Amino acid sequence: MEATNIAPFLNREQEMRFLQSWVAEEPKNILFIYGPKSSGKTTLIYRFLQENLSSAEYDIKHFNLREIFLAQYQDFIRAFFEHDYSKEKGDVREKREYDLKVFKLTVEALKGLEAKELDPFVVMKKELVKLNGKGIRPVIVIDELQALEGVYMNGQREVLRELFNFFVAMTKESHLCHVIIASSDGYFIERIYNDSKLKKASEFLEVEYLTKSDVYQWLNNLAQKSRITKYTLTDEQIETIWETFGGSCWEISRFLGDIQMLAVDGSVPADAFAKVLDRKLIQARSMYVHYAGLYKHKRQLFRAINRVAKEKGRFREDDVTALVESGIYEVKALRDDLGELVGQNFISYNPVTAEFAVQGRSMELGLAMYVELIEKTELGRPVQ
Repeated sequence: MEATNIAPFLNREQEMRFLQSWVAEEPKNILFIYGPKSSGKTTLIYRFLQENLSSAEYDIKHFNLREIFLAQYQDFIRAFFEHDYSKEKGDVREKREYDLKVFKLTVEALKGLEAKELDPFVVMKKELVKLNGKGIRPVIVIDELQALEGVYMNGQREVLRELFNFFVAMTKESHLCHVIIASSDGYFIERIYNDSKLKKASEFLEVEYLTKSDVYQWLNNLAQKSRITKYTLTDEQIETIWETFGGSCWEISRFLGDIQMLAVDGSVPADAFAKVLDRKLIQARSMYVHYAGLYKHKRQLFRAINRVAKEKGRFREDDVTALVESGIYEVKALRDDLGELVGQNFISYNPVTAEFAVQGRSMELGLAMYVELIEKTELGRPVQ
C-alpha cells in the first residue's frame, strides 16, 4: 500500500550543490549544518547521501543521536561501534546489511572498548586508514551531537571534546575522512566552536525554513507533492497555514495529516479546519505556560523576547539586557536561560551571526498568546 502525506523535498538545489562541491574536495574541515528545528536538515542529509555518494567510493557512517539514550561511556561505545558477526566462525557466522554503517568490531575488540582497555579513537583511526587504503573515502555524519554532553571517558576525559579533537585530526591534519555535524541547537555549536578552537577547521551551512512560494507550490499541489488525494485546500486555508506555521515542513505535514480524516467530498470544512488549528496554537501557548510556571523572571524573559521579536524578528543578547539592568537577571543566568530555551526549541540561535529568533511561526503566535494570557491574569481580567 502506497503511503500518503509524504513530506516533499522542495527547493534545496543550492544546499545540494554546496554539499556536492564540499564532499568532492580533500577533507580539510568539519562541516556544521545548522538551522531551526523542523527546517529539513536531516532530510537534506539523507537525500544528499542517497543521491550523491556511491558505496564504491564512499563509506558512510551515520549516527542519529536523537534516537539514542546516552548517559555514560558504554552508551557512546554501543552507539558508535557494532559487533561484526560476519567475522565469526562456524554456526554463529551471520551477515548483516546496513545502508548506513557504524564501526564494526570483533567481540574481543568491543569488549576491550567497553572495559576501557582500548582507546576508541585509535580504533576509529585504524578503520579510516584501512578504508583509505582501499580507495574508499569515509564520511562520518552525526545528527544532534549535543547528546554526548556530560558523557565522560576513563580519567574523566569528556567524550565530546575528545571526539572533536579526533575529528580535527582526521580532517584538517590527516585528511582521512569527511565529517558532517547537524544540530538544531546553534548555541551548542557556538560553545563547541569556541571551546575546541575550531575556528580554522570549520565550515557552516545554514538550512532555513521553506519560503512562502515553496509552501504555496506544495499546498496547491498536494496530490503531486504529498500523495494527498482526499482533499484540496482553498486559497484562504493555504494562506492560514502559511500564517500559522510559516515554512516549517514538519509542522505543515503533520497538520495536513491531522485534517485528512476530516475531509468531506474532497475538501476540509472550515469549522473543522479552524478547530484543529486552534488546538495547535493552544498547544504552542501551553509550552510557554509549562516552562515559565510561577517563575517571575522567566515570565519577564518571555515578555522581553515577545516584544523584541515583534519589533525586529531576530534579536541579540544586548536586546534583552534591560533584564540585567533592572536586576531581574544576572548576566550568567540570562545566558544560561537563553541557552536552555534554544536547547528546548523555544528559540533558535545562529552561531554565525550570533542572533536568536523564536523557533518558527507557530511558536511566535504561541508566545504572543502566552504574554496576553499572563497580562490578563495580572490585571485580574477573565482568562479565555
